[in-house]
Amino acid sequence: MDGKVATLVGVAALAAAPAFAAPTAPAVPPASSYAELLQPIPNATERLQLADAQEQAAAPQLIQAQFHHHHHHHHHNRAWWLAHGYYWHDGRWVLRPVHHHHHHHHHQ
Repeated sequence: MDGKVATLVGVAALAAAPAFAAPTAPAVPPASSYAELLQPIPNATERLQLADAQEQAAAPQLIQAQFHHHHHHHHHNRAWWLAHGYYWHDGRWVLRPVHHHHHHHHHQ
């Protein structure tokens, strides 16, 4: 059988199976050891096609594709800015320079 026919046969077999039937073993079972990963898989092409057919026939599952963190910007009102040493200049709030108290010591 060529690849397309085998895939179609696999999809048709899965679609014809009743929904309440026990789940079938995966076409390509997960390896249980590193040594097992090095062993050749008999009928690898057909098993991969069957695995693709099983995946397509399975009910779609929702996955979290992206975690989006919405950063909330805390906005202050005019009174807050003024109370914390800012002033409005050229369309933006600017921090007032710190006023240093200079002590002049007069020695006699």
